[in-house]
Amino acid sequence: MISELLIPLVLVSGVGIGLVSAMAGVGGGVLVIPFLILGLGIDVRVAVATSLLCVVITSSSAASVYLREGLIDVKALSNLEPTTALGAVVGAYITLTLPPHMIKFALGILLLYVSLTMIKSVIKGVGRGVEGTYGGTTPLRRLVGATLSFLAGLASGTFGIGGGVVKVPIMNLVLRVPMKVAVATSSLMVGLTASAGELPYLIHGLPNPLLALALALGIVPGATLGAKLMGRLRTRYVKLIFSAILLYVSTQLVITSLMRWVS
Repeated sequence: MISELLIPLVLVSGVGIGLVSAMAGVGGGVLVIPFLILGLGIDVRVAVATSLLCVVITSSSAASVYLREGLIDVKALSNLEPTTALGAVVGAYITLTLPPHMIKFALGILLLYVSLTMIKSVIKGVGRGVEGTYGGTTPLRRLVGATLSFLAGLASGTFGIGGGVVKVPIMNLVLRVPMKVAVATSSLMVGLTASAGELPYLIHGLPNPLLALALALGIVPGATLGAKLMGRLRTRYVKLIFSAILLYVSTQLVITSLMRWVS
């Protein structure tokens, strides 16, 4: 349990987490997990379980704004979410039964590569004119997207993130979904994925309700504001924000994994 004196800090942190996560379409987990583990010293399994609850709330508040603005790509969602949800359940059981440091290292390397690739594309101006729709993709691309989404779900269930850090690049780079639509669609998907991944943790009684509630009270207004601001930004800036978050997350994953190996 956390001290009641920390509740104001958790609330304020939740606002910042919700703001950034909604703008990047990552569900908040990529920021919640480092905050809980590094900032508050919470056990990793409790942190993951609690983070997934916050991801659901962040997704709901941000996705409602995107739905009203018509930015959700239903076809992409229906293709990617079944395998993503399955991966989330599998990932949860991995965290409950196996040490996750090797998976963290592999995921960190993958996200580092994706982050640097997207930053490079922004610098060179590649993809700024990609404004196609999901329906224009090939069956092979859809199959690849669905397969990679399983890995996104695996990351979600294992590390307590929504999987948006993988889903957004999949939709944008593989399915050719415009970046803003990919971010918006991801915001809805991460909530569905987190709900599936949370079930095994609930069975084991791991989520911390007080932490989840305190974070949620900050995340909801922050995510709503972030979703509204995202609609006014150019795709180039959205990519830069998202890539910066990816870079931070991947670095943390690699460092913590290496520390686990040498200890």
